[in-house]
Amino acid sequence: MAIKGVLFDKDGTLIEVNGTWVPLYRQMLVEDFSVPPDDVEAMLVKGGYEPSTGAFRAGSALAAGTTAQIAELWWPTLSKDELKKRVSVIDNDIAPRAKEFIKPLMELSNVFDELRAMGLRLGVATNDSFRSAHAQMNHLDVHHYFEHIIGWDSVVIPKPSGHMIEYFCSKTGLKPEEVAMVGDNGHDMEEARHGGAGLAVAVLTGNSAHSEIAHMADHTLASVADLPALLRSL
Repeated sequence: MAIKGVLFDKDGTLIEVNGTWVPLYRQMLVEDFSVPPDDVEAMLVKGGYEPSTGAFRAGSALAAGTTAQIAELWWPTLSKDELKKRVSVIDNDIAPRAKEFIKPLMELSNVFDELRAMGLRLGVATNDSFRSAHAQMNHLDVHHYFEHIIGWDSVVIPKPSGHMIEYFCSKTGLKPEEVAMVGDNGHDMEEARHGGAGLAVAVLTGNSAHSEIAHMADHTLASVADLPALLRSL
């Protein structure tokens, strides 16, 4: 069946994940939660940050997890209500500030123009929150390309449950097998499989090496810039 829609992961697929989130997390921990500077590094490492590379490990909480998963990891002694409030503060007040640090991986509008000219319907599926993701895409002036921006808080269960693909299809009328899921982490490839997507496309612009993700994908690309050519060839 022909591909009629593309659902993009965001961090590591459309924007540079480490350059965007490492400085925000450092700022957040010190300024918003009064974490002593000496403890910040240890918390980042616990979440999957590798000081030697300045990057998050593929599949780690900071690379692929939701705000709730990260908060539970960093503050395990908080009560359920306290944790819920903290997640809300991060998602609604802090995460949208990522636009101050955001680094797109390329001139995204060129890729989206080409895909839209092919008649494809586009969306974003991220384990970031909807508000944060929308703020970032708006800041980059590409939000208008997407019919839907789906955050971890837009669905009952976030990636890799398959719910984001189901949500996108319910809103667009597309069948799952008509959708290509594009991402840089194993979670994205699992989302494609669990959601019944017609195509799972891995990109190597995030924290996953070829050996870590290619075996999970139908196709592996250097970046989303190669996606239009791939879809034309199918």
